[in-house]
Amino acid sequence: MAAHRPSYVYVERKVRQAPLTERILRSLSGCSVYEIRDHRRLEEESLPLQGHDSEMKQQVLVLAHHPGPCIRPFPGSSQDKSPKEFFVAHANGCPFDCQYCFLQGYFDHDAPVLFVNLEDLLEELANHLAQNVRNGPTHYHTGELSDALALESWSGFAAAVIALFRDFPAARLELRTKCADIGDLLPESPPRNVTVSWTLTPWYAWRRYEHRTPNPLLRLQSARACQEKGYAVGIRLDPALLVPEWRREYAKLIQEIHNQLTAAEGGIESFVIGGFRYSPVLESRIRQRFPSSALLLAEFVRCKDGKYRYFRPLRVALYREIIRQVQRHNPSTPIHLCMETDQVRRDLFEG
Repeated sequence: MAAHRPSYVYVERKVRQAPLTERILRSLSGCSVYEIRDHRRLEEESLPLQGHDSEMKQQVLVLAHHPGPCIRPFPGSSQDKSPKEFFVAHANGCPFDCQYCFLQGYFDHDAPVLFVNLEDLLEELANHLAQNVRNGPTHYHTGELSDALALESWSGFAAAVIALFRDFPAARLELRTKCADIGDLLPESPPRNVTVSWTLTPWYAWRRYEHRTPNPLLRLQSARACQEKGYAVGIRLDPALLVPEWRREYAKLIQEIHNQLTAAEGGIESFVIGGFRYSPVLESRIRQRFPSSALLLAEFVRCKDGKYRYFRPLRVALYREIIRQVQRHNPSTPIHLCMETDQVRRDLFEG
């Protein structure tokens, strides 16, 4: 399944002869191909589609060379002297167009960028794994700066990385996605240290805020197919949203999750919950691109990290209800909070 079928391909001059570039261009015969100098400076190029608009995101794929380290400390662990969580930057941007996505304010343009120097990335990751597993368990995320699997049919990134992790059982790999029908792209008999996780919101939120994404049921059916192939499956309710009738909406979603997936004996590796949060830059982008959106109408407060979150009693109530619904189906499923304060954790787990 190709989540993204571009009409225009922008290729950095440096990678025009790269094997992966040539393979992708062969598979996209009929597309218009334009050579560029630097993917970070598209506005300086003479190109048919430019700027922050959904038309560009829908029609363009950029093939580029990653200019620096591909492995970076995961947000929240970057201040640790010996961080245990990292993310792998195999791509920038995403062909999906979710209203709440922080990437809108992160890059200079909206076009998804695929880094085709895959051999460099794999060599860097292998060296990083060899160095860091000596210090104990390590966790590697993909899907921080791009959906982990939306460009997989072109890149083969996930399949190559899964094979690499077979040799490092003390490390864990998480592939986070909103894709559907990706089971055929992932290898059979995966190692036990690989989790494929799906980000989900209730149907109300999907219809209004998650443009060009598969619906929640299609994602869960894809998760079930991966579970049947032997993959650990994670559920990511991030962002958790205070939509109208949110108690009923999340009860329906969590019921559907357990209808589709096997939850017993670790069938669902974990639930991760994180409330909707936004920076001033993202707020500006949402108001500019989606002026009629209801995302910003709730009661928000500015937190110490500079991001706005739901007023604490509101998000504690949201988390508490989601946790209650998850534990109603399986009390032993691990549940984690994402980017939350110690006070909220105490409210939920110690109160």
